[in-house]
Amino acid sequence: MNRSPRGGRARRAALALGAALALVVIVCHSLVTSGVLIDRARFAHPDDSLVVVDRTGRPMRLARADGADRRWARLSDVSPTFVAAVIATEDGDFLAHRGVDWRATARSAARNLVPGARLSGASTITQQLVKRVYGRHGVFAKPLEMLRALALERVLSKDEILEQYINRLPFGDGIEGVERASASYFGHGAATMTVAEAALLAGVPQAPSATEPRRHLPRALSRRGYVLDRMLVRGKIDRVAWEAARVEVPSIAAEAPRPWEAARAVDHVLGLWRRGEIPREGAVVRTSIDLAMQARAESVLRAAVARFAPRGARNGAAVVVANATGEVLAYVGAARDAAGDAGGALDLARARRQPGSTLKPFVYELLFERGGTPATVLDDVAVPLRGARGATFEARDYDGRERGPVRARVALASSLNLAALDAAGRVGSERVVARLRALGMRAPEDAAHYGAAVVLGGADVTALELARAYATLARGGTSTPLAFVPASAARGVTVMSPDAAALTWDVLSDPVARADAFGADLRELVGPAPFALKTGTSSNWRDAWAAVATRRFTVVVWLGDPSGAGMNSVSGFEAAAPAAARVLAEVERAGERFEAPALPRTELVEGAVCAHSGLRPGPRCTRVVRERFARDATPQDTCAAHDAQGRAIVSSRFAAWVARQHPAGVAVGDEPAGTASVTEVPVVAEPREGARWLLDPTRAPPSVQLRATLRGVAARDVTWEVDGASLDGDRWTAAAGEHRFVAIRGAARSATRALTVAVGASPDPP
Repeated sequence: MNRSPRGGRARRAALALGAALALVVIVCHSLVTSGVLIDRARFAHPDDSLVVVDRTGRPMRLARADGADRRWARLSDVSPTFVAAVIATEDGDFLAHRGVDWRATARSAARNLVPGARLSGASTITQQLVKRVYGRHGVFAKPLEMLRALALERVLSKDEILEQYINRLPFGDGIEGVERASASYFGHGAATMTVAEAALLAGVPQAPSATEPRRHLPRALSRRGYVLDRMLVRGKIDRVAWEAARVEVPSIAAEAPRPWEAARAVDHVLGLWRRGEIPREGAVVRTSIDLAMQARAESVLRAAVARFAPRGARNGAAVVVANATGEVLAYVGAARDAAGDAGGALDLARARRQPGSTLKPFVYELLFERGGTPATVLDDVAVPLRGARGATFEARDYDGRERGPVRARVALASSLNLAALDAAGRVGSERVVARLRALGMRAPEDAAHYGAAVVLGGADVTALELARAYATLARGGTSTPLAFVPASAARGVTVMSPDAAALTWDVLSDPVARADAFGADLRELVGPAPFALKTGTSSNWRDAWAAVATRRFTVVVWLGDPSGAGMNSVSGFEAAAPAAARVLAEVERAGERFEAPALPRTELVEGAVCAHSGLRPGPRCTRVVRERFARDATPQDTCAAHDAQGRAIVSSRFAAWVARQHPAGVAVGDEPAGTASVTEVPVVAEPREGARWLLDPTRAPPSVQLRATLRGVAARDVTWEVDGASLDGDRWTAAAGEHRFVAIRGAARSATRALTVAVGASPDPP
């Protein structure tokens, strides 16, 4: 019997199709069971939104994660009624199928073939989760989604899938996940939702933009009715609960809670958090900011900017620091922060600006470290100087005057530029730049770049850097980094001599010296607490600065035009200082719980000196003042720098100044032997105070050069006494043990400097 060729071809085609289908089934089964379709990393919990709070827990900002407002919730922490509503609405047979509901898929496919019928996807909750995690792209997206759903049910349990699903659902207004949706719309967590609330939220994800309940409540209620019907049909609720929920009027929060406080501070904190520099507590980042202090600082600074706006002050910044811990308590990045305000979108507390005279105290502190005292006489005389990049310039004091010989206390309190340049010259610009860096300031160039101008503000700084530096001074010379999270009192790193820091603080805290210099003290603004004050005004009136500090708090204020334009004669003392003083007064009143830092042990002594020479008063001295010194640094010689008429005799180096200024009661002559420049007591500079050296037993003992200073500069004409015996020259061969060093200049002997030399670990090798 002959078989039809057509029938043979049909059988072969059927066999080939069957084989192909079998191969497809085998491949699909292999893909499903092998786990290659599921990347577990994609199902890791996404980052939650962060709540940034102040030190007391008051919200400052809700920071969305990847543009979504989300908070992951465990399934056990979500109302079972909501879970039931989701299952009843989205996938009634969720607990029965294994990722794909084949019957529903077949019904959907048949319905979609009927012309005019409503299209249906029949996607299960597992398939929808896959689509949310992987997206859907290309013609094979649906089959691949189904395979992944089958594979996912082999990897995750039903509860794990549900938890993933309800935490990834969209609820409108950028909200993702049921926990934040419940908190945003109802004001409470997802665990305590009523039946009506659960049904309302369960209906939103199908069309979040159209059923978001805050803006489209009628549509949301209509969708809620559908969800409640499905819950009733599926037996998730009884008729009594159904009827009660249908008539319940939802209480929807009018506005989502969106705190927005201390904007620039929060921006900075979030940047630190993203770089892993500060921790989070769950979904909370707790900052060091005190919102009560922040509000006071903002109010004072806005008023100051408004007052000086007609004279070109277009914005301002302020920083408040707790000195014991380094915590930043208030951070005003822009006093005017509206979109149309000059610098309103900038963080002006971190903007680099010329600091004017605010760096001077750190030069004087170095001078005091190197043998100077507040009674040291400086030259307040105009001389050509070499500044940044080698340029020659001639500085002037703020009032255009030259004062000739002037004591360091008067020079610093009066912020005299010429005397500060003399002090910087005695110290050396290299030491000044190194000290600024040790204090936390960024001085990117070498000392030759800045030249003598560094003391007048040649190195740009930020308000944050300046606050840290003045907090270091308030701490007695120990520096600690600024903290933007609550911190404990820190010992810090010693960067200043405690005695020198105490002397500098004493000068800056001198109300009489301030009043003599500026005609006002600002004590009435700060209140009873003693305070240190230094102001700064940059060239062409571009920046007005003030740093005000008590032992507990430091406040730095900047006013100016963010564009760098000059103001109309707005100085730091006139504009920034009153604002800083008012902020400090508010902080002192509100900050009783903050302790002062533990200060290094120092002892200042008081003595009378000649106002002209800084030495002990002589019989011809016409003006005697009280001065404070570090112990063992009081002047030992008596002033002889006056003639029989009581005139102050100055050396020939002041001749040009006398000719220009014609100062009353001053004459040029030979400087008597009893003046400060000849007979001041030397100070041991090397070895350093309290140093411990380590000797390497495998090498010969080193020969160490001993150094002393006089009036802040290296002293060449000194002899040395080591352990009570005279030393030939200025080099000493180190030996193990306890040693005592004294520098001798004429009849003047320095304070004894102790040194420990050991064989073993030591922090200060020679």
